[in-house]
Amino acid sequence: MRIFLVALFFIICSLGSSAASAEETTSTTNAATQDARPAKDTRNEPPIGLNRAYFSGYVTDFTSIVTAPARWDASDWTKASVVVGVSGVLFTQDDKIQTWAQNHKNSTTSHYADVVSSIYTYSLPALGGFGLYGYIVKDEKAERAFLLSAESAVLTAVFVQTLKRSTGRHRPSTGDSHDTWSGPTPSGHNEDLSFPSGDASTAFAIASVLASEYDNKIVPPVLYTAATLIALERVHNNAHWSSDVFLGSAIGYFTGKAVVASHRGGGESRLSFLPISDGRSVGLVMTYKF
Repeated sequence: MRIFLVALFFIICSLGSSAASAEETTSTTNAATQDARPAKDTRNEPPIGLNRAYFSGYVTDFTSIVTAPARWDASDWTKASVVVGVSGVLFTQDDKIQTWAQNHKNSTTSHYADVVSSIYTYSLPALGGFGLYGYIVKDEKAERAFLLSAESAVLTAVFVQTLKRSTGRHRPSTGDSHDTWSGPTPSGHNEDLSFPSGDASTAFAIASVLASEYDNKIVPPVLYTAATLIALERVHNNAHWSSDVFLGSAIGYFTGKAVVASHRGGGESRLSFLPISDGRSVGLVMTYKF
């Protein structure tokens, strides 16, 4: 149980600036216009390209997310408490939920689970094809969505793999209880890498970015439904506990939102550093937004 709580603390720290970033972006948009959709189209979004600045953003965004709790306000801590609370409840019920899921498994549910698994398997190649399409036809929106999705997936993978190898939670397929943890396992055996779900986190990392970039009545519901089904498939196939997929989904979702907000200019840290140069010397200006 102590390992689980430590892992939860790491997660709410790693989720970082996402919640606050999303609120800042929304409030800025609402202040500018009563119509949120046009504001989204006219918002000044810095261009993104496959260059050094893009890859440097991985480091700055990672740092911003990890250090975000130092900038949280009461609202952010409340949201983090809700995530921890739901996770704790699921953890206590993991055995029961898993037993129920396995007892109600049948040929029909297994068929649909296989379909969902195939969707996930082909989602990454499809995302790559989508990005290639953007570059070929010079569709800047498609390029941007692809690059942000890639960054979100990579950062999410860093958080998830760190947790997996730090906790060593046994998968339900091993037959062990939900509270069986091996502790730090740097090399890691697959059966000891249950917490959190990598498939669920990746699905939501990509879905949250694409849903933000293509914000209409159709795309977000479809993407989030697909991501949710991918998460549920992991429980159905006895690969993860319910708390694994919930926190995995949360990590992916919030990381994606943080990445999007950062590149829109609405999710930047209150604390920032700006390199300067006059041709003869270089320096660093530190600013803090009150």
